[in-house]
Amino acid sequence: MIWGIIGYKIISGINSEEPEVTEQNMVTTFNPKKAIKADMFSISKVERDPFLGTLERTKTKKTTGKSLKSKPKLLQNLPSITYGGLIKKKSSTEQIFVVNINNQQYLLKKGQVADSVKLLRGDLKEIVVRYKSKSQTIKLQ
Repeated sequence: MIWGIIGYKIISGINSEEPEVTEQNMVTTFNPKKAIKADMFSISKVERDPFLGTLERTKTKKTTGKSLKSKPKLLQNLPSITYGGLIKKKSSTEQIFVVNINNQQYLLKKGQVADSVKLLRGDLKEIVVRYKSKSQTIKLQ
């Protein structure tokens, strides 16, 4: 019986007709999903600390009766100058100052000029620069 089943499988595999394959026309279209609008949120000021249970103190600025003087026109046309620090070798007395002029960083020695700004003098805490015959003291930031 087993040999009969094996023989039948072999004969049916040799004499079998292949099934007809029919080609199907499938039309695919691209349907993009609609964009989901993101949820918007805002951060609001919290008066009470949720962990400590304390209220936040608001800082108030005290104003004096002095009126603010407007800067002269020469100071308003000054480039933005900030003092970044001092570089000095231990074995040398030469000092190099890091000065930012209009967001450009310069390494200047005393007496050097960069972007029409001359470094007159300086120390660890502040520098004095001259721009268009007007001197200005700039503190370390």
